[in-house]
Formats: sequence, structure tokens, C-alpha cells
Amino acid sequence: MCALPFSMSAEEAASGTISVGAGVERKTFGLDLSVPPAETKQDAAAVPAEVPEVKAAAVVAEPVKPSFPEAHRKFIFECEPKEFSAESYERSVENLLAAYEKNTGRKLIPGEHKKVALKIYTASGRGLETPKDLTRAVRTALENRGFSRENILLVDLSERQLRLAGYLPPFRKKNDFFWEGSPVAALDTGKHYHEKWFYENNLPTRESNPGAASEWEDIANERKSFLPVPLLFEVDFWINLPVACDSPVLGVCAALGNATLWNAGNQKRFLDNPANAVHMAVSIATIPELRAKFELSILSLEKYQFIGGPVFNENYTLSEKQIWMSANPVILDFLMWQRMNRARASRGFNPIFPEPPLFSTASKGEYSLGSCMASELSLVRVPAE
Repeated sequence: MCALPFSMSAEEAASGTISVGAGVERKTFGLDLSVPPAETKQDAAAVPAEVPEVKAAAVVAEPVKPSFPEAHRKFIFECEPKEFSAESYERSVENLLAAYEKNTGRKLIPGEHKKVALKIYTASGRGLETPKDLTRAVRTALENRGFSRENILLVDLSERQLRLAGYLPPFRKKNDFFWEGSPVAALDTGKHYHEKWFYENNLPTRESNPGAASEWEDIANERKSFLPVPLLFEVDFWINLPVACDSPVLGVCAALGNATLWNAGNQKRFLDNPANAVHMAVSIATIPELRAKFELSILSLEKYQFIGGPVFNENYTLSEKQIWMSANPVILDFLMWQRMNRARASRGFNPIFPEPPLFSTASKGEYSLGSCMASELSLVRVPAE
């Protein structure tokens, strides 16, 4: 269990309340971290270090050990649109990104590559995919910051699911990997992996074709999950646009799952093994090259599924007029765990309990992806209009 100020006991999960720790008001499952916003500080990475004076004798400086989690991961941004229309999404997303830039000191503008990527979610097919109006809104905000539409890449794992969800035409035609003027990278076509970049684990594959997501179909590949090269080397940064659903292996599949499990080749070998799935998710997310380009996640609660996932089932979906954003994927998943347990309890289903190990694994240790502790986070409420 992760010792968090707003973690749940089994009784609390069933009753719909949470304990938020000494000195902090007891809350229900609403998004209220109950801490005043911390004073805004510029990300240390954005401040150039002073160059030391060089003397006659050569001096070898000790490398500066990075601090984890990074400073900009302490913020979580909340917006409450009046509706989920194209116009409302566009205003809300622009306000969210502007607040992110103001509070973190980071600028979402073109850099060396002049390209940016959006990691969308279509693994559940049509009905539980990243809302297209959200994708359009994020793309518009990036265009306003200097990116051209043809340099805003959409990325997801499965060509088939991208077509079923409407992000690609239903039937393949020559050069049709575009969505409304933006290129689309379907990772399982094998065109966006490289033989030298992979996550290796001793767990063998359960797929009939272990090389289905790559061009290297040999026995060694059974233990490899190839990594998305565009997100590692071809963009200035990428933004995660997940959809939340419950997961047999992660507990909750939302921000962290979409950035890792649904981003790597040969990942089906982890779907029946929770321990290995959690280890895979955290290991991939902390690969320095991927971590450096993974800017933030925007999670819309236009539709989320609390039981039966990742297979879409309309009977177990809910909608709330909330949009959350953070560079910390752990807190977004943690808050969705609370939401899902409230929904399960109200309908007589068992909660997701005990607490999924994903949270303690991803929030602790030398390479933490972000905290789940209210005292270490700053909530920023952003106007929708």
C-alpha cells in the first residue's frame, strides 16, 4: 500500500469517502487536494546555469544529479466546462495550457525538431476513444503556438483500432495515414520502431506472432517490447490524451497506461500478468529519452469506464464535466481509481482493492514520476470560459 494522505480503506471505498490525513478536511471523491497553491517557481531546467570560470588547470566537474520528480510535476490543473462541445473544448484547452506555461515556466513552442506528437487512445475502439474535439482543441492550441498542422503527429498502437475509432479511414488506401491534415503513426505497422530501442523483460510472449509489431521476427524478440521512435527522437515534446478505464493488470488504465502499455510493441504478453505489467509501465515511463519528451497528460472525463475495461461497455460508463491536466500521470490515475471505486460501490460491485501497486511503484523511489500526496501537490483551477 502507498502511504498517501488521501488513500482509501476498503470500508471507505464502499461508503464513498476518503481519509485525507491529519489537519486536512475530509472529502468525498471530488477533486480537491485541500492544500493552498504553492508559490510559483520556474522549472530549474529552464534556468541556464552560470558557466564557471576556467583556470589554467583542467577541472572535471561532477555531473549534476537530476531531481525526481521534476518541479513541474507537482501541479494538477482542473477545468469544468459547461459542455463538451468543440468550442468549449477549444477554450478550456487553451486556458489549461496557458495556466501550465504560467505556473511551470515551460513553453509549449517549437524547438529543434519543429514537431510535436499527441498520444491518443483507441484501444477500446469506437465509443471510448480520445474525444476528437479534445484532439482538435489541443492541435489548435499548438498551432497557435507556432506548430504547423502537418508537424503535429497523432500516435497510437493499433492501425485497426485507429480505423475503428475514426482516426483513420475505415479501409486502407495508399498514403491515407492522415487525420484532418495531421499525420497518424500506427505503431503496429512496424514503421515507427527500431531494433536498437526496446524494453526487454524475461516474460515470454503469448502472441502467435511475436514480431507482429516489428520487422524482426526471431526468438529474441519474444522478450522485447519495441519503443516508439517518434516520441523518443523526432518531436520536441509529446502530449498524452488518455481515456480512463479499469484494467485487470494495472488497476486503472489512464495516463500512465496510455503512455506506456499502449505505446510499446509486443505488449500483449503483459496483459495477463499484473506484476510484470506494472514493472513494464514504470520502467518504460522512466526511460530518460521518453521521459524527457513526455510533457503532460490531458484527461477528459467526458466518458470513462469503471468496470469491464478495456473492452468498451456503454452500461458501465460515466460522464462528468471535468478536464484534468498534469505532467504527473500518477495523480491522474490515482484520482480516477477513486472515481471508479465510488461508481462501483454505488452499483454494488466490489471496489478495486487493495490499492493497485502502480501508485506506490510509480510515485516512490529515485525516478518517481510524480507524487500522490496532497501536501506535495498544487491544485490550479482554470476557468473554462
